[in-house]
Amino acid sequence: MFVFKPTKTLEGKSCQATLYHSKMGQIAHITGQQGGLLLQDFPHLEAELLAHIAACTHPKPQDALILGGFNTEIAFELLRHENLKVDFVQEEGVLLEELKDFLPHFASLQSNPNFKQYPKILDLEVKKYDLIFALNTLNAHQIDGLQRMLGTEGILIASTPSPLVEPTAFKQSVQELAPHFSVLMPFLNPYAPLPTSYLFASKQAHPLADMILQKIDMLEGLSHYNEEIHTAAFAQPQRLHQEHLGLFKN
Repeated sequence: MFVFKPTKTLEGKSCQATLYHSKMGQIAHITGQQGGLLLQDFPHLEAELLAHIAACTHPKPQDALILGGFNTEIAFELLRHENLKVDFVQEEGVLLEELKDFLPHFASLQSNPNFKQYPKILDLEVKKYDLIFALNTLNAHQIDGLQRMLGTEGILIASTPSPLVEPTAFKQSVQELAPHFSVLMPFLNPYAPLPTSYLFASKQAHPLADMILQKIDMLEGLSHYNEEIHTAAFAQPQRLHQEHLGLFKN
């Protein structure tokens, strides 16, 4: 049984981070417009899975965008891939700095020429992205805007409500994404102690049929991600599979 003991609260302009001590180590629970979790002892779990599921499916990603959250470790993992540049949008710069103990590569990213941090999405250069990571739940307006920013082979990784805990909200997220993508599949991290639900949305590539094994084999120094984790992330319990028949595009 997990026991969470609050130790500190960090205030931002549009969100709040409450720090907890648990048997899993320090946890930052972020609420507000950019809700989510950061696990100090497991920073690689979400970062490796999201970054490499996308980058090892897209044939040749060059530009990636991360927004709606604080996990800069995703950018660190993306930069393992040759010729990939990452833009990171986060208006809560002060809060992000206060969370740096949860982000072991934050300092090195700031000096990396292939990483750029922006306070607002309107500050981005006008260009098409190959990979976009939305770490907060998107509304229909945001989905429409982001899909327009994707290239012809673009992949969007989007955080969603839990299909078990919030089935109605989850279904709405899927239905709002569906008109814009030819592939749409749910996934989660099979070994995360506090798993988050995501959707893989793609203009062309399929995360299993088009998984690039050569790319996966070339990755070194990982603690979590591999071919088996990539495949297992897309497995669904039978009940959920039956309830969502016809909802996904796979």
